[in-house]
This record gives sequence, C-alpha cells and structure tokens, in this order.
Amino acid sequence: MKEKKGKKIIITLAIAIVFVLFVGYGIEVFNPSADRDDYCPKDVWEIQEEQSCLDAGGLWMDEKTPVAEGARRYCTEPASCYESYDQARSRQDKIVFIAAVVIGLLAVLGGLILHKDIAGTGILSGGLLVIFYGTVRYWSHADKVLKFILLGIVLAILLWVTYKKIEKR
Repeated sequence: MKEKKGKKIIITLAIAIVFVLFVGYGIEVFNPSADRDDYCPKDVWEIQEEQSCLDAGGLWMDEKTPVAEGARRYCTEPASCYESYDQARSRQDKIVFIAAVVIGLLAVLGGLILHKDIAGTGILSGGLLVIFYGTVRYWSHADKVLKFILLGIVLAILLWVTYKKIEKR
C-alpha cells in the first residue's frame, strides 16, 4: 500500500512540474522575452580605443583611480540601453504575469473538476505553481498597493476554492 501511495505522490508532482514548464515555455514561444543584445551593443568591453568604442555604440570611460597611478580607460555599454531593456522586460513580465494567473486559475478550477484524483491534484498543484511563477516574474515591477491587491485576490480565490470544493468532499 505504501508503494502505491508513493507512486501516486511522484506522478502528481511530475504532472505539476511538467504543467508549469509547459505553460512557461508556451508563454515564451508565443511572446518571447526581450534579448539584451537587441538593446545594448555587443562585445564593447573588449574594445580598447575610444573612437572604436563610440563607433560600436559604446560609452568610453576615462576614470582617475586613487589606488593606481594614472587612469583606467575602457568601453562600456551606455546606461540608456539598460533602461530600454528594462522597459521591455517589464512589459514581458506583465504579460507573463497576466497569462500565468489566468492559466493558473483555470488549472486550479480544472483540477478540482477532474474526477481522477492524481491528475486533478497534479493539475491543481501545477496551476498554483504557475500563479506563483507569474507573480514572481512581475513582483519587482509592481508597486506595493498592486502587490497587496494581487495577494488578496489570490488568497480569496484559494479560500473560496477550499471552502466550496475541497471541504465539501
């Protein structure tokens, strides 16, 4: 009996994990993440000459260093490229969040509706993990009020699901 229970737990976890990977990869396929190389010049760190750096779209740094005598000169990526890249990542993370919450909530409800205990529990668990994944991706971009509201909504839904579906069984 213990062996059968262990197998059920393992397959339930496998369904949950593969579901999360499937959803995460699906979101990436249909809405790819921003690529830093599209916003920032490539390989500027290796450039040793000021004009070559500027021609490549880099920013030439000429720093006086107190530790070493002389100056430290190097090519770097301009700050503006990081700002553009961060804006693109923020948009992407918002889309991931919205898609993950919608798909995750549907999976939680679907997992409750399924009459097969292992599959239902796996899908339900995967749905919760997808919601967690989407929330983590967007968390750094959301303000405090939005974070509070989001957590409150998810908590209310989880309590409702527990009361209406799980506790009545």
